[in-house]
Amino acid sequence: MASEPELPLNAIRAFEAAARRGSFAEAAKDLHVTHWAIGKQIRLLEDWLGVPLFERRTRGVALTDQGADLLTDVTSALSRLTSATGRLRGPDPARRVSGVVRVNVLPSIALRWLLPRLSEFQESFSNVEVKISTTSRKLRYVGTAFDIGIRSGVEHGAGIACETLMPDLRLPVCSPRILRDRPIETAHDLRRHTLLHSTTTRSAWAKWFSAAGAPGLVPVRHLELDHTYLQLQAAVDGLGVALGSLPLIEADIAAGRLVCPLAGPELRDDDYQLVIAEDRRRDPAIKAFRSWILAAAKEPITGGKTQRQGTDARHKQPKRGER
Repeated sequence: MASEPELPLNAIRAFEAAARRGSFAEAAKDLHVTHWAIGKQIRLLEDWLGVPLFERRTRGVALTDQGADLLTDVTSALSRLTSATGRLRGPDPARRVSGVVRVNVLPSIALRWLLPRLSEFQESFSNVEVKISTTSRKLRYVGTAFDIGIRSGVEHGAGIACETLMPDLRLPVCSPRILRDRPIETAHDLRRHTLLHSTTTRSAWAKWFSAAGAPGLVPVRHLELDHTYLQLQAAVDGLGVALGSLPLIEADIAAGRLVCPLAGPELRDDDYQLVIAEDRRRDPAIKAFRSWILAAAKEPITGGKTQRQGTDARHKQPKRGER
């Protein structure tokens, strides 16, 4: 007598993800596989069951009646499995990690990138104390007063190691309200605006205009501020157009406080680097913070809205005269 074919567990996992997300493509992202692999697993499960589980539509997929019934049972089974394994695993390993992490970052990174995310780390590692200090000095001059640092560009020095945290891509950025009377559709339209600068980025606009095919463009006026975070706040307040670092403005773009009226060119500055004191690399708290921050740099702050989507706000500029 032929044996009963085994239940395709990988296909069940693909089915649950696709049913939950309503899309094979989104399921593929969740499971870190290709769209084709999800489709193959779903077809395998449908063949194994002998019934269709999804209706394929132009945008996404929808469960059939049989698929909806299966999802109810699969969700219940997965919930019981999660509870059972959770009881066996015992306390969350993250709760067992303790210690102090001294983080030294550029002021602009602290205010506009790290602090808005830090609660995520503290929720996961409640026994780790994070101490944040800010300075623009090279970390080799900070001495032993830090465990982890974030800097723009690679730093060299005895006892420190660098690895790339995230790229620094820059685009013109401004408050949407200043576009009502003076829309920006090409680089040449910036001649009618005030350009915002920070002390450390004074040459950035000239590089961007050269890349945009408008070298030597002269704006209405220039406004220089002491720090990058002041420059970006001035953009939020409608004082002019800044050349904003995309990692530092994604929260403002997601909230509609800022828009990128032009899609390019993107000016790439030195990548943001994670700098770690070599003698602290093996400390469990340092390892936990390093793993967390590297993962955080790959995820948008809004949990689904990407940085590039922020630039699409140029299509939503109010018409001239609207208020």
